[in-house]
Amino acid sequence: MLLLTCLTACQREDSYPGMRTEEERTVYRKLSDSVSYMRTEALILVRKQMEQAADSLTWYDYHLMYGRHFLLTETPDSLLSYVKSTLQFARSQQPQTPRTRGLQAAALSLEAAYMYLLHQDDDKTISLYKEAYRLMSESDIQERLSDLSANLGDAYIAKNDLAEAARWYRRALFLSDSLQLPDKQEQTLHMGLGRIYTNMRNFEQARLYYEQADRHFNEMKPNMQSYFLNNYGNYFYYRKDYGRALQTFRRLKAHLEQYDAEKNFDMYLCKINLADVFLNLHQPDSARYYLAESEDFFREQHIDIGIYYARTIRIGIALAEGRTDDVASILQETEAKEVNDPGMLQIRNNYLNTYYATIGDYFKAYAVVRDNLLQNDSTEESLKQMQMAEIMMRLTEDTIRLHHQLELDQQQIHYEQTRAIAILLLALLIAIALSASLYFSYQRKRYLQTRLDMLSQRLLNARQRISPHFIFNLLNNRAASVSKEESDQLVRLAKLIRTNLDLTQKTFITLDQELDFVHQYVNIEQQVSGLQFDFSIIAPDKELLQSIRIPSMLIQILVENAILHGLKNVEGERRLCIKVEDMEKEVRVAVIDNGPGFDIRFYNSERARTGLNIIRSTVSTVNQENNNKKMHFDIRNEHGCHAILTISKDIKYPTK
Repeated sequence: MLLLTCLTACQREDSYPGMRTEEERTVYRKLSDSVSYMRTEALILVRKQMEQAADSLTWYDYHLMYGRHFLLTETPDSLLSYVKSTLQFARSQQPQTPRTRGLQAAALSLEAAYMYLLHQDDDKTISLYKEAYRLMSESDIQERLSDLSANLGDAYIAKNDLAEAARWYRRALFLSDSLQLPDKQEQTLHMGLGRIYTNMRNFEQARLYYEQADRHFNEMKPNMQSYFLNNYGNYFYYRKDYGRALQTFRRLKAHLEQYDAEKNFDMYLCKINLADVFLNLHQPDSARYYLAESEDFFREQHIDIGIYYARTIRIGIALAEGRTDDVASILQETEAKEVNDPGMLQIRNNYLNTYYATIGDYFKAYAVVRDNLLQNDSTEESLKQMQMAEIMMRLTEDTIRLHHQLELDQQQIHYEQTRAIAILLLALLIAIALSASLYFSYQRKRYLQTRLDMLSQRLLNARQRISPHFIFNLLNNRAASVSKEESDQLVRLAKLIRTNLDLTQKTFITLDQELDFVHQYVNIEQQVSGLQFDFSIIAPDKELLQSIRIPSMLIQILVENAILHGLKNVEGERRLCIKVEDMEKEVRVAVIDNGPGFDIRFYNSERARTGLNIIRSTVSTVNQENNNKKMHFDIRNEHGCHAILTISKDIKYPTK
């Protein structure tokens, strides 16, 4: 009924000042697509449209479109001035029309995308998207409501609100059906679902979505066809069906050649994927052939992730041919920038595990295992996706049911106008509302309990993915056959792991216990990595530290990030300090390093860093149990990076 009301309110006026002609709408839509593809000539055409604009509304349409391209460049902040000027103009127009409301909705959507991609401000992002949705519902661009609903679903996933995320995903597909948008609109969502299930290794569910999308392949735009074939090939690669992966990537190569795209990024991405597939098919000569072409391109264009992937495949080829000395030479090559893509890191680490096992370097083997733990998805993410799977499996049936209900309600409004039927309908709506209220109250309680379970499992799972018996046997055997100095190091490592296992049995520990574990961890980290730095802990007396309880491993995650992403990028003196301050009503814990600082532009939300996601989700879950926000997390750049955790002394933690 709410969707019925929304769609009824969204009916476009038959005529209004500044109404676009169908020809103008077609030109705008095609040029917008060209900007999305980052075509150089598109920006020239946008400026030409601005020069030829017959009125201010048209000029601001293309003014905002031009600003949109900055979101995909190295200067995304430039977008904001275009958004601000467009909003000022559109809001000043009286009376408001579908055209001016659509202009405001487009501007707010861009601002929301900026906040989502670059600042991860979930509440601000959701607020902007919802205001954009309200305006778009009464605008001349209602066909974009489906995409906007999907964006809201993504924002709620980032906030870890699964109920709202599921609701907006449902609305996206329902609107796509109700507004009679082309099937390709739904296929984009299906491809995204296929990719999600591939990442969580639910290959059967991923196959269903990819096969459904493949049936509509000829209806897709060329760039979407390339996107589909690349992800479809990755699906076969990750399920180790290398024969089908080779067939799909060859299909992508032929598709790109059809559109004279031999020299663009997609083709070289296809070739390096072919190199990886041939390597796994034990055909190193073919792998070397495709690798040579793609690696040269990535080096010329300074594409860091491509260079990283190419070096990874070179490591794999060297291992396949038994050339371990060549692997050592490749590892000595300087990486241009740190790569945070979990898939790339996982592939590299798989080869490094084989390499270090071959040469008997157990310390580096342990470091690789530790990196793999950080790259794996948390239990929370897996549970999210499993819940989403259940929702999406019912999606088609729900969409049809809602569509039929909409038609019935419209017929009742049109034909059944008597007072008796109106009263009956009102009573029915009240009964549904009351039932829904009771149902959602019950679901809310279950949802909060699930969040508690997810928090506990997430914190435990992130540290218990490798068998402790395997580690202790390895360390004990090694300690018996090495020098006293190495034996002492292994004993300290065993003590650290033992402490870690003890802490994993507890969801919450004292601040004193956490700092003691971090101190042990830093000592071992310096020995394993060979990275030397000045480390200190500045804290009040133990009585205060023992009275404050926090979720276990939170500070350890911040310290590890400071070492990996801060100190490793510092030349010269390196400093790491944990500072604990008593602020009367709260305690502030700051992890401070003198690294290059935290750069938000290199933080990929779609493939978010596991450690920061754990911290943000933990803080969100704990705060839900308190009336006011009793735990805060902030990152500041002040001569390095300051990661600050503020904890109220009267905080209440979730209990079963």
